[in-house]
Amino acid sequence: MSGLALGIVLIAALFHASWNYLAKKSRNKMAFIWWFLLIACIGYLPMFLYFWPQLTISPTGWACIVATGVLHALYFWFMGGAYERGDLSLVYPLARGSGPLLVPILAITFLQEHLSLVGGLGIALVVMGIYIIHLNSFNLDAMIEPFRAMKGSASIWALFTGGTIAGYSLVDKVGVGLVYPPVYIYLMFVISLLLLSPYVMIQARADLKLEWQNNRGPILIDGFLVLFTYLMILFAFQLSKVSYVVAAREVSIVFSALLGIIRLKEAHARQKIAGSALIALGVVCIGLSK
Repeated sequence: MSGLALGIVLIAALFHASWNYLAKKSRNKMAFIWWFLLIACIGYLPMFLYFWPQLTISPTGWACIVATGVLHALYFWFMGGAYERGDLSLVYPLARGSGPLLVPILAITFLQEHLSLVGGLGIALVVMGIYIIHLNSFNLDAMIEPFRAMKGSASIWALFTGGTIAGYSLVDKVGVGLVYPPVYIYLMFVISLLLLSPYVMIQARADLKLEWQNNRGPILIDGFLVLFTYLMILFAFQLSKVSYVVAAREVSIVFSALLGIIRLKEAHARQKIAGSALIALGVVCIGLSK
């Protein structure tokens, strides 16, 4: 993985953890998500209009745009549901961690990617770190606690979130090779917003005004970060293998762990620091891989 690609991914990881932290702090998660998607679509409209006249999109490109729009709508829906039911330190590692497990298998199967030994080791370290960051302690009973936690509704919603991450990552690896990323991502967000709007208007309409009044600043910040962050990842997809990009961006779990420990005063700091160290080492391995 090139230094440029890794640098892009690491900065995007910091931004990603930051906007998820703000989403978790919101009152009504789906209303908050709907607002920042709307702000993103309004704020980045000039960018879209600048690039749009210069492009011709093939049928395959349109298929990728529609597919990723649907998958991202599901991603935001599952993510909102997971944050309604569980803590940031539970949902975020589980949702983000299931991606590196699924993506290499799917990428090898469908995209014919081949991972180097060092790259595979890096992915394994990232997954192991994600598991450790999820522990309450280092005793034997705690080691199997994450598997017991899978029965909880928050974990199930988080796993579904991870499944959509794996799906849209593969679609987007193909899509950004066919459509210029700024146009691709903008259309993706518009489709996601349109698909989520009926649900939000029925289930969370009464909370929309209150959410805007209470969280206008975080909504505006997330409206900028959510599109910009993933735009950086789309460019990284053009520079490196999807398996490496998806694994390396899980360093965002390190940032979310620090936010949880420092800002939200969450417990089990030792496990989160140890897991974060493994994730960082895994990212280094991915950075050294070819």
